[in-house]
Formats: sequence, structure tokens, C-alpha cells
Amino acid sequence: MRLLKLVIVDDEPILLQGLLNTYDWNSMGFQVAGQAQSGEQAIQVIKEVKPDVVLTDIRMKQITGLMVMEEIQKTDLDCLFIVLSAYRDFDYAQQACDLGAFAYLLKPIEDKKLEETMRSAYKTCIERMENEEKYESWENLLVKDHNSFLQVVIQKYVQNRIPQEKMEEVFKILGDIPGNEDRFITVCVDIDLTYKITNSLDYEASRFALMKHLEEVIGNRFFFWKTEGDEGNAFIIRTTDKGAVLELKRILEQIKRDGQSPVVAAISKPYKGIAGLKKAYSEARKLFGMASISGASAFTASEDVEVTEWEELGTDADNLIISAVRKNNLKGLKEAFVQLIYSLPNEEELQCKYLHHIMLKTEFMLQSSYGLTEEIEEKFRNYYYNLENLNAAKMVDVCYKILCDAIEERKNMSEKDTTRYFKDYISEAAAYIEEHLQDENLSIVTVAAHIYLNPVYFGRVFKNTFHMTFKKYLMQQRMEKAKKLLQEGSGSIGDICEAVGIHNPSYFSHLFKQYTGKIPSEYKKEYEV
Repeated sequence: MRLLKLVIVDDEPILLQGLLNTYDWNSMGFQVAGQAQSGEQAIQVIKEVKPDVVLTDIRMKQITGLMVMEEIQKTDLDCLFIVLSAYRDFDYAQQACDLGAFAYLLKPIEDKKLEETMRSAYKTCIERMENEEKYESWENLLVKDHNSFLQVVIQKYVQNRIPQEKMEEVFKILGDIPGNEDRFITVCVDIDLTYKITNSLDYEASRFALMKHLEEVIGNRFFFWKTEGDEGNAFIIRTTDKGAVLELKRILEQIKRDGQSPVVAAISKPYKGIAGLKKAYSEARKLFGMASISGASAFTASEDVEVTEWEELGTDADNLIISAVRKNNLKGLKEAFVQLIYSLPNEEELQCKYLHHIMLKTEFMLQSSYGLTEEIEEKFRNYYYNLENLNAAKMVDVCYKILCDAIEERKNMSEKDTTRYFKDYISEAAAYIEEHLQDENLSIVTVAAHIYLNPVYFGRVFKNTFHMTFKKYLMQQRMEKAKKLLQEGSGSIGDICEAVGIHNPSYFSHLFKQYTGKIPSEYKKEYEV
């Protein structure tokens, strides 16, 4: 039990010694850190000791217990006062409660009543400390990890998961409201999906390498937030540089020249304000869809090209198709294809390119989740092989049948099948986690980087394998290691905290009790000889 500091005040020496020596304060959660025989002395002791609880008599000569409370309230000290009074001093007790006393006890003190009051005061103090620690940790997180927090909120905002008002409120709270000179530009970039067909083994590694390189190159020139998802990666750039779009295009063209894999990219125009942040993202996403169909790179919106011309293609139809396959929804797939037929452009060549783009995206989704069996994969290969022999009408029919077959296949499979493709990756990841449990900064990002997988992709596979999130698995491994070390009696609590990467002993004890139902010292005693 964590012992809190207690100061006892009474101007009667015999009564003071009785309070000090009669009761087992430790069993109630306190250690006597100070004592005083007068109000004046009490004020001095309280200021020096900074106790959690003060147990004081009300009626004292010159400076009463009430005056002590009033004086301490003028300071920044935050301690609970429990006042002692005789029956005749009931009016004093009422005044003490008005001043914020936690409780008052009548003399002579009943042992049971005193114990109940002290335990209640202990619980109140502990809860307050825990709340303060939580608040302080959140405050430190916002100050220390300002941009990471903002990145999470921005991703939710551009994906229409929080309203603009909330986004404005977050910027205001962080004191980071965009100024008149600030512009937002979004860059959507990825490896061309067609590369997956000819270089499937290298595809994911190439994507990971590309993102790392972009983070470094764009980060050296601009401030950005990065968003990730099934639709690819986006860099949301905040800048006052009027030549930023041209510079970003130059960067992307250089990456394409230097790289071995085909890059598809889109850059929005610069926009002002928080509303402009979302507009830039939406524009880049639509342009990226166009670029993906044509295999273009660094596709930029010019002043005379309106994105709305392409919105008929948009992403609605292909998102509905991919969503239907993901959910194994045959009815939804049929409805999505009907919508697709009405939204196709007039030019047959463009129709074929768009259908091809949807099939590539759907195959990628199948591979990253489950359902791409050898039989379905062969159907995709035959489709790609015969592309030149298919007109648009026939292509719609072929694509629909392949995706219907994929849904049926997925219905017959368990999600566990995913793990067989990634057994080596997951085994290596688990070994790396075990070896680096002492690293306080161990995260899904560092582990994914070690095995050369995209963190989002890795997190999905990891959860399918272990049936829990990476965060939960990491905490479980840390707690199991802590249990083992405590059973062996290996080192102090501080040493064990270091060994499992949780360097705050109080936070470690809190987590350990949540996991085992016991604090570390109690758990350790069970295994002592």
C-alpha cells in the first residue's frame, strides 16, 4: 500500500501523544510526517511537509484549527482536513465544513469511526492523485506529441469522421490556427497496382521503401501530416511557399526517374483555411483515381481542369464494389455493378481502363485480407491475359463473374487462412517484440519497419493471427515477463519496470494490478520461500 503523509495537530501534549501512539496509522494508509502543538506551528509544519491529510483539533489557543485551514487555503497546497471537536464546539465544526473540511470527528474519538474516516480520506486522495497523473500525462502528450495528436484528428476530419467545427476547436486548443499565409496541399502517391501483377513478391516491399523515402524527401522541404488507408497514402502539406506545388511535382518526377517500380501520384492545388485542408485532400484523392486509371504520375489539377468532370468516375462505384467483396455481399456487388455501368464514361477505351483499375484494387484487397486462393488468382490472371480481346461490355460481365466467385470462395474460408501467407513475417515480429520488451518506445511502427511491412498492413495481419491488437499483445507480453521476473525474485520493482519497458513504477503497478488483480509486491510475496 502506498503510504500518504499525515500531520497531526493538537495543543494538548497528552492528547497529541495519544493520537500519535495509540493508532496504527500505517494500516490505514498513512505515515505521520509531522506534528504540531499550536496553530502557528501547524501552519509552518504543513507548509514544510506538504501532507496529504491534516488531522487537527478545532479549539486551540491564539490560532484555531479554523484559522489554520484559512491560512493554508491561501497557498497552493492541496490537503484534506479532518477536524476534531468536542460536542460543545459543534458550531466550529460546521464552520470547518463550510471551509471545505473533509470530515469532523467528535471527542472522545471512536476507533471504528476514525478508521472509517481515514480510509475514506485515503481513497479520496489516491483517486485525486491518479486523476492528476492522468491529466498531466495527457497534457504532456499534447505538448510533447502535438503533431502526432493533430495528425490523428486531421485524418478523421478529411475522412468525414468529425465535423469542421471539431477540427477548428482542436487547432484553437493547440494554439495552432492556420494563418492567412498558410496553404494546404495534398499529395496522394503509391506504387502502380499493375506492378503487383508482374512483381507480386516485391510489391509490398517497394511500397514501404517508397513511403520511407517520401517521408524523408518531403519532410526535408515541407511540414506534413501523413494519412494511411486502403485507398493509399496521402501527405497533407502545410506551407506558406507559393512555389510548393511545382517543387512537389519536381520531387515526385525525380522519384519516378530514380525508382525501379512505377509510381502513381496526384497533387492538389493549394487551398486556404481548415475547409481548404479537406478540399485539398478530396481533390487529390479524385485526381489520384484518374492517375491510377491512366498510369500517370504527378497528375496535377490545372486552373482550367475541373475535378468535377471526373467525379462521374469518382471513387463511389469502385468503393462500393470493393466494399461488397470485402463484406461477402453478393446482392451489394450486383447493385454496385449496376451503378458502375451508369457511371462509366462514354469512351470505350476509358471504360476498359477504369474496369481494369477496379479489378486491380479488388485483387489487392483480397490479397491483403483473405480469399485470394490459387483458383481465384488464376481467374484474375486469365482476365489480365485476355484484356486485349475483351470489349467493355464483355469486360463488365467477366469482372462481375470473377468477383462473384471470389465472394463465394471467401464465404468458404476462415480468416485464419491469412496467417499461412505471413507465418515467417509474424514469427520474426514476435521474436523481435520478445527481444525488445525493455524498449519503452517499442511500437507497431518499429516492429513493422523491422520486417519491412507497412504498419497498417502489418497491424491487420497481426490481429488476424493473434486475434488481438498489437497494443494488447505487447502489454500481455510485458505483463507475462513481469510475472515471471517477480516469481523468480529477479531484482527490485524498479529493475522489473526497466526490463519490461514501463519506466514509471506507479503506472507499472497500475497496469499490473489491472492484468493480475494484484499489485506487484503482493504478487511477489506469493512466490517467496
